Amino acid sequence: MSGDGNVNNASAREAALEELDLLQGEAFPDLDRLTALAADITGANISAFTVHYGGKAHQISTSYGIRETLAASDCLCSLTFEKGATAVLDDCAADPKASRYQYVAHPPHVRSFAGAPVAIGDGPIIGVLAVGHTEPGKFAPTDVARLEKVAELVTAFLAQRRTAVLAARAAVLTDVERQRQNLFELIFEAIQEGVNVHTPGGQVVEANPACLRILGLTADEMAGRAFTDPRWRTIKPDGSPFPVEEFPVAVTVRTGKPLENVPMGVELPSGDVRWISINTVPLRNPDTGIVEHAVVTMKDITRQREAEDRLTAQNAQLADALVEAEKGNKAKTDFMGVMSHELRTPMNAILSCATLLRQSNLDPVQRRTLGVLQDAGRQMLALLNDLLDLSSLNADKVRISREPVSLVRLIEDAAVIWSSEIKAKRLSLSVMIDPALIAPRDVDPARLLQIIGNLMANAIKFTSEGGITIQAWPGKGRGGVERVVIDVEDTGPGVPEEAARRIFSAFEQADASTTRKHGGLGLGLHVARRLAGAMGGDIELESRLGQGSRFTVRIDAPISGRAPMDADNENTAGEAEVKQVLCIDDNPRNLYVLVEILKAAGHMPTEVASGREALKLLGEKKFDVVLLDMVMPDMDGLDMLARLRAGGGINQETPVIACTANVLPDQVESYLSAGTAGVLAKPLNIREVLMAVAAAA
Repeated sequence: MSGDGNVNNASAREAALEELDLLQGEAFPDLDRLTALAADITGANISAFTVHYGGKAHQISTSYGIRETLAASDCLCSLTFEKGATAVLDDCAADPKASRYQYVAHPPHVRSFAGAPVAIGDGPIIGVLAVGHTEPGKFAPTDVARLEKVAELVTAFLAQRRTAVLAARAAVLTDVERQRQNLFELIFEAIQEGVNVHTPGGQVVEANPACLRILGLTADEMAGRAFTDPRWRTIKPDGSPFPVEEFPVAVTVRTGKPLENVPMGVELPSGDVRWISINTVPLRNPDTGIVEHAVVTMKDITRQREAEDRLTAQNAQLADALVEAEKGNKAKTDFMGVMSHELRTPMNAILSCATLLRQSNLDPVQRRTLGVLQDAGRQMLALLNDLLDLSSLNADKVRISREPVSLVRLIEDAAVIWSSEIKAKRLSLSVMIDPALIAPRDVDPARLLQIIGNLMANAIKFTSEGGITIQAWPGKGRGGVERVVIDVEDTGPGVPEEAARRIFSAFEQADASTTRKHGGLGLGLHVARRLAGAMGGDIELESRLGQGSRFTVRIDAPISGRAPMDADNENTAGEAEVKQVLCIDDNPRNLYVLVEILKAAGHMPTEVASGREALKLLGEKKFDVVLLDMVMPDMDGLDMLARLRAGGGINQETPVIACTANVLPDQVESYLSAGTAGVLAKPLNIREVLMAVAAAA
């Protein structure tokens, strides 16, 4: 007996063995009897039924008294598997290959062997019924024939077993399918999303409880109901009716395409509207590809829809509030602009005239009186600058302009600026600057000078004896960024711990009586710290009661690759070369100050009081520079500049410098965007005016 064509097909053999389920350790009494019968009728003292699986020989039954698992290549039965038919050896010990096998070289020392193949039908050889004897030449041809007859009985036994195993497995599979069907039904009933199944004609054939609950219908009301049923009253998100032909299930049935997350409002029998989100999937016949059903899943999104409606209403309210806030901010900005203009305009006349007077011959009393006037004016200007800086910082519109600066010179200049006030209070002043700061650094000189000035003003205000020390040295920030560290230390009364926590807040003083005693708005330290933050740093306070305070400034200040501008040389060049300058301002005091500054420097100024008069003159005479007030009646500075640039003429390209008291960030940006060559803030600084004229010309 053999399985022709499959004798060496290991995968086919193993598949057949899996159908028989022989390797689970189960006992097979009938098979044991057949194995013993084979030994009896052949005169053998050893017999076994062996199968090969997974590269190993498994003895399923044996008359020898033991069952072992050997390597397939070490089993005498492999001779039958290799031959594909009954194999016989009269003397195993004399055969070069067989003599190495386990049962030949070791007990029981088999000498005679005969192995008949066992196969079911035309299938592969699945096992070998083998007999053996410890003496050679024991099996005659009649013994081999008898062995093959018993092998046929083993085949019949295995065929019966396969039938029984397959039947048992089929029963188990039927039970599994039944359990799976029950599980599907349980899931269908328990799922929280609504599910229904439609025929191609649109009728509902299945609907789970969640679907009925969402749609407010009973099972009887839903059964057979089609999506074309006129009782459906549906709406789109925009409130318009939902056409039947656009129903998601109708589209899927018609096109065979799934749809996802389609919102729909459905009117319930109670009259309420429930909002649902719908998904549809086509079910196709696997053979023809025709859509036989469409599955609809739906989710109740009514609460989500209501929340979105509330959010939309809230957003509308917020938008209205934002518009009102923007109006308020604009009103505040407009107010700050008006205040800046109204205060800076007279301050310009006061301080500029004081500066011009100081250059004349004065007696000591007049000079002292003029000094008081200038100090009071500078104090008022400092308060105004703090207010405007606070407004800019709060709007995140503060401008930081970095340029190469000699920090040694800047800090020394700051000390000189405040030296007169320090001497007036009989205080000492020490300045210690690390030589490592000699190299120019990229910083905003005006802002850094303002920070140091605010700290110096604070120290002078609260120190009645002792002195003030300024120290500066290089430092490192995050990522190795070059920094400068500046200390301003005083010997004042110190700041209590509770007050130190709020001393950097706007409009705060360490002591409520401070404002009455020393003046000020409590903005200096707040503005200084905000400016330091805008320059990549911060300000810290260390203080001890009765011993003084130390304010430490740290800002980013990388070493510059450019040389700092020599302001003195530039100013000298501006004064040496005479320029024709047109001065335009509707305020006669401002015109007077501006003209006198220019005359004193040797320039040739011409003054006009309106934009219209200026345009007429600019069409007749060539000027080197125009100094333009931006706030004038009838025609403001921006309007006049636009007409000058558009009108052609000999001064179409002449540089125009804005001279204005309106210097909020947005205002300055508008002047520069309109094409001004620069912006000078009132009160005017003589040096800045002359430098601007020289640079523009």
